[in-house]
Amino acid sequence: MSKQNVDLARRTFTELAASTGVDDTARQLNDERLAEYYDPEIEWVPLPQSPLATGTYRGYDGVRRFWTEFLSIWDEFSIEPGEFTDADPQVAATMRMRGRAAGLEIDELWSSLMTFRDGRIERVQAFRTPDGAREAAGLGG
Repeated sequence: MSKQNVDLARRTFTELAASTGVDDTARQLNDERLAEYYDPEIEWVPLPQSPLATGTYRGYDGVRRFWTEFLSIWDEFSIEPGEFTDADPQVAATMRMRGRAAGLEIDELWSSLMTFRDGRIERVQAFRTPDGAREAAGLGG
């Protein structure tokens, strides 16, 4: 299952990276589309120090709400998928986050840890550092 998990994680990031903004992402995130990748009980944990750190987002409605809120604060934003590391049943992924909001620009490496169940992602946790997901998966930095 490990290779399939890595492949699914990569496809998920590739599709999200192709989104160009709130309206584009909202169109992509209908229940049928989300069911291709995510467990219906998906738990999405944003960065603890972000403006969206109001708690965990749950279910498909939570995924839509997270991405709508997250993208709404950016004037420009892009995700470039990086390395995907298998830690069955998890995948640690790095990504380059670039964006501009309120006159501030970022160009940083972040990471996410995705946990899989029955071939779909059941949990996503974001980290502000490129090694955060690997460390949380017990893979070291």
